[in-house]
Amino acid sequence: MQDPKEVLALNPVPEQSAAASAPLQDAARLAELLVHLGPEVVAPLAQALERLQQQLASTPPGVSAPLLALRDPLRRARDATVLASQVGRLASGRVRPGQEACQLHAVLHQVVEVRRREAQSRGLQLRLDARDASIVSDPGLLPSLLHALLDWALWHTRSSIELNLTISAWPPQARLQCRFALRDLDQEGSVQPLTLNGLRWMLVEHTADALKVQIQRQDEAGLCVTQLDFPLMRSETLPDLAPSEPNAGHDTQPFAGWLALVVGAEAEFHAGVGEVLRTLGWAIDAVHNVDEAFQHCLQALPQCIVVDGALAGPDLRQWRSHVLADAPGFCFIEVHPSPTDASNKGGGALVCNARAMKEDLPVLLTAALAPRTDAGLTFRL
Repeated sequence: MQDPKEVLALNPVPEQSAAASAPLQDAARLAELLVHLGPEVVAPLAQALERLQQQLASTPPGVSAPLLALRDPLRRARDATVLASQVGRLASGRVRPGQEACQLHAVLHQVVEVRRREAQSRGLQLRLDARDASIVSDPGLLPSLLHALLDWALWHTRSSIELNLTISAWPPQARLQCRFALRDLDQEGSVQPLTLNGLRWMLVEHTADALKVQIQRQDEAGLCVTQLDFPLMRSETLPDLAPSEPNAGHDTQPFAGWLALVVGAEAEFHAGVGEVLRTLGWAIDAVHNVDEAFQHCLQALPQCIVVDGALAGPDLRQWRSHVLADAPGFCFIEVHPSPTDASNKGGGALVCNARAMKEDLPVLLTAALAPRTDAGLTFRL
C-alpha cells in the first residue's frame, strides 16, 4: 500500500487550487473596495460641491474668483471617484446585462447629439457616419458604453473625433470605429500611455466586457483607433433571446456614473429628486435657477436635466428650446405638482408628477435613455 505522504506529494491539488484562487479573491476584494468609493467618497464630494455652489450664488462676482478656482478640482475628484466605483461595480460581477433588441445606430446618434456641445466648447468636431445596425444588447449598458468611449476620446484628443459604424458580412457584426489624434499634429510630444490607459479607458474595457463586445485599440503615429465589434441580430435568433432577469436592474444601477443636472430653488425639491436619482446610480450637479443652469450647460450637457415645474416661465422655455435644438431627443424632465398643472407646459419636455415621483421618474428616465424596441418605448429623434 502506498504511503499517504507520497500520495500527497504527488497530488498537491488543494494547494494549487488555493494558489490559483488567490488572485481571483484579491481581484474580488479590490472590486468591492472600488464599489464602496461611491457612497463613502462621492457623497461628501457632492455635498462640498453643492455648498460651494450655494456660496458662489451669494458672493459678489469680484470676490468669487478663489471659490471658482476650487470648483473644477472638486468636480475632477468627484468624477474620478465615480469612474473608479463604476469600474469596481463592473469588475465585481454584480452587473447582469439583459439581452434585448437594440438599434445601435439610433443609440449612437442620440449619444453623439448629447455630447456634441461639449466637443464644440473645446473646439472639437464630432463626425458620425452610421449604417443601420440591429444588435442584441442591454438597453441600459449600451449607451453607457458609448458615453464612456466618447468620455475617453474627448479627454485625450486635440482635434476631431470620427465615428464610423459599418456592417461586416462575415462574421456578421456591426463594427464601430472611433478615430482621433492623440495630440496636435504640428506639435511635439504625445499622450503618455499611463494616461491613455487610465480610469476612463478601464471603464470602456470593463463595460465592453460585460456586454460581450470585442474591443481592439491601435495607437500609432499620434493617432488612436478603437474598434468595437457587436454581433448582429438575425431574425432567426429573435425567439432565442434571453429575457432580462426580473431583478437585473435592482442592484446594477443602470445609470451608474451618468450625470444629471437638477434645477430647483427649494432644498426639498433637490432632496426628493436626489434620493430617486442616486438610487439609480446618477451623479448629480445641483443649481437653483435657470440662469445658473444655462451657464452650467454652456460647455457640456449632462445626460439628463430635471427641473422643478415651479420655475416655469419664459426663461425656462427659452433655455429648454436651446437644449432641445442642440440635442434632439434630449432627456429634459419637468416635475409638476400634478398632471393638471403640467398641461401645456412641457413644450418638448417629459413631465413627471411630483406626487408619484419615486415611481414615475425612473420610468421616464428608462423610456428616454434606455428604450426598447417596442412601440411604447422608442427614441425621440
